[in-house]
Amino acid sequence: MKNRIGETAGRVWRTLAENGELSIARLSKLVGEKEGAVLMAIGWLAREDKVEFHEESGKMTVGIKD
Repeated sequence: MKNRIGETAGRVWRTLAENGELSIARLSKLVGEKEGAVLMAIGWLAREDKVEFHEESGKMTVGIKD
């Protein structure tokens, strides 16, 4: 499972690099994984301080940290 999360984190990273800041739902669709797997991957990237989160009007997005 840990390997799968790491692989998904890599795909999430590349998708964010190509598309910019995205909602979790859109990111899941583009990565081709269920939201649960994408959330674990985002957690992995957040722990490594590689992503940042924004919330506007109740909608959360994630993007690559500058």
